[in-house]
Amino acid sequence: MAKNLRSTKFLYQDKNWLMQKYVKDKLSTVEIARSYRDEEGMWCDPNTISRWLKKHNIPMRSLAEAQQNRHFINAAVKKKTAE
Repeated sequence: MAKNLRSTKFLYQDKNWLMQKYVKDKLSTVEIARSYRDEEGMWCDPNTISRWLKKHNIPMRSLAEAQQNRHFINAAVKKKTAE
C-alpha cells in the first residue's frame, strides 16, 4: 500500500506555533523559516510560511507594519549591544 505523503504534519503547519511566532513574537516569515530550520533541522522556505499563515487565516502584516517591526527590533538590538 502506498504511503500518503500528505499525512505528515510539519511544525510550520501548526496554527498555534505560527500564531506564537508571527503574531506574539512578531517574527517575519524569513525569521520564522530560519527558526524552523534551527529547531527542526529541516529546510523551510519563507513562502511556505506565508502560505500556511494564509491557510490558517492569520492576517499578514502590511509592508508598513513589517518595516516598523524591523525598525523596532533593530533599535532594541542596538540598545542592548550598547549596554
